[in-house]
Amino acid sequence: MNYLRGGKILRIDLTNQTISTEPIEDYTDRFIGGKGINVKLLFDATAAKAEPLNPGNAIVFGAGTLVGTPFPGACRLDIQARSPVTRSLGYAGMGGYFSARMKTAGYDNIVVTGKAEKPVYVYINDDKVEIKNAGLVWRHDTYETPEIIRREVHDPTANVISIGPTGEKLVVYASVVSPTGNSASRTGMGCVMGSKNLKAIAVNGSRGIIIACPEKFLKICNDLRNTLCHARPYEELHRWGLTRNHDREMVNYYDLLGIEWNSSRDVSEETFVRDYRVRTVGCITCPVACFQGCSVPEVGAGSMKCSPPGDLTWDLRNKNMHVYWETLVMCQRNGIDARAVSNSIAWLMKLHELGIITAADTDGLSMEWGNTEAILGMTRKILFREGFGAVIGQGLTEAARQIGRGAENYLFMAHGSPADMHWIPIKTRVLRSAVSPVGGDSSVQPPLDMAAARAYIKTKDEASFLEAIQGLKDRAEKELGIRDAPDPRTTKGKAALIHQKEIVSSVCNITGECIWLTGFMGLPVDIPDIAHALTLGFGKEVTVDSLTQAALRLQSVERAFSQRLGLSRSDDTVSNRLRLHIQRKENEARDLGCSETELETMKDDYYNLKGWDVTTGLITRVSLEKLDLNDVADALAL
Repeated sequence: MNYLRGGKILRIDLTNQTISTEPIEDYTDRFIGGKGINVKLLFDATAAKAEPLNPGNAIVFGAGTLVGTPFPGACRLDIQARSPVTRSLGYAGMGGYFSARMKTAGYDNIVVTGKAEKPVYVYINDDKVEIKNAGLVWRHDTYETPEIIRREVHDPTANVISIGPTGEKLVVYASVVSPTGNSASRTGMGCVMGSKNLKAIAVNGSRGIIIACPEKFLKICNDLRNTLCHARPYEELHRWGLTRNHDREMVNYYDLLGIEWNSSRDVSEETFVRDYRVRTVGCITCPVACFQGCSVPEVGAGSMKCSPPGDLTWDLRNKNMHVYWETLVMCQRNGIDARAVSNSIAWLMKLHELGIITAADTDGLSMEWGNTEAILGMTRKILFREGFGAVIGQGLTEAARQIGRGAENYLFMAHGSPADMHWIPIKTRVLRSAVSPVGGDSSVQPPLDMAAARAYIKTKDEASFLEAIQGLKDRAEKELGIRDAPDPRTTKGKAALIHQKEIVSSVCNITGECIWLTGFMGLPVDIPDIAHALTLGFGKEVTVDSLTQAALRLQSVERAFSQRLGLSRSDDTVSNRLRLHIQRKENEARDLGCSETELETMKDDYYNLKGWDVTTGLITRVSLEKLDLNDVADALAL
């Protein structure tokens, strides 16, 4: 019995226009589900040296094991391929409803290979899977495409994910977007879909998810939902999403960076939502419902969540919230990562400030900080690869090479993936960005050292600082056995902090649980809760340790994917500006940052924790065999 599963892997070859299925059982014992199975399918399906936009690159979609059940927050869809941004592993995730529909249609994972001769979309309705001509929807945006497809297939309740014109034009930062504003926005997964002439996937399903112990399972789901709704952060997150939290964070981030911006008081996400919110939107099974659906006259409707409000205001010194909204809606409709757009524009503004570029280089747009005409104009150029936007559309690394004149020294990225410009370069964040296959990863942010970093900047002397972080040190000692781990001045324990949070993130990715419902946002879902739910769902014991092992397998196959492409320790790095992004006043002694030597020391600790070769950073046959990944070791010829 396929408890908790759709039961099948769907394979679609766009070159040969063939469709096949296979049972999922061969993957479940080791990888459990979701991203765990996804990354192994990608590793097996992608030709070893297939270029990101080559038909030999597979793109894989996965729904976690708890998706399709009432477990609170189990809603995530994972998308993976070789990335045109990182040139190695690519990954993006989204919430919403698509993943649940995919599983109730009978599919846990979808593997798409090849390239269609002409634009197509895929329509899935239980056992009926069709590759259909996308002529009617090509060149339409991500708001229009789902409606056109639903009418064409006569299925008004089908759930659709699609790319916009930006993905069709192969802008490397293109995203995959759902009608509810969920967006898989990192590492260019929309660009990979575009390279395959795959406009969209529409899915509907009528099957249920079978649970071994349904009454007990439903009870723990209801109990956990009740606990969530009484947790301290819940009311604010439910009513305001991230707006209040983000307003506070942006002030704190810029204070930590020592950057003063006189117009910052004019930026208020909460006020914007008060003025323009139409409705609050949530993902399936989530009681938090953190999306704020807003509509601004003469601009249009969209959905706000996470970082774009800060990226497109503070980071560009833009106080005009209407310009922020117009830019965000353009990004959503056309399908591009708004953070990558913001980072690109901020980079150009820095280059303009330094005299490296002028308006003559950027099609007459003067890239001055806060210039709203430049923000809107350059966004349009990037979206449609027009003029100088075509340079940015190839990716910032290539853009820096073409500009020259030292432009590469001001890139703010890791593994080719742009970071948010209000990044705080505490040691854990630098380490995670360096060792992560996809660069900056907001799901792995240990809170202990961020809290300690704030205390370090705010306190006046050593005694006051040590007193302020006593509680943080107590917690680190209890959880890690490394009392100094939170101290932002030392490398001690930083790898352990990252390793700890990577496990939580990977377990969430395997099961489809939104990490925002965990301690990441101060909410109470944890790995024991997930293990208990899986035990009742499968009808056999699932332990915290078995989930941890599955998480380590996921991480190991990710590493193997990069290693097969020739990446090693020297590639585990970040841009200098990201590592040393400190602009505090010269007369202030208390600065943050991470030297190259400190990063290398932390990498030693990290590789040791993973059981990888410390000298090369390479995964070893011994470490793979310990995780029952002999087949991966064979594929790497270890």
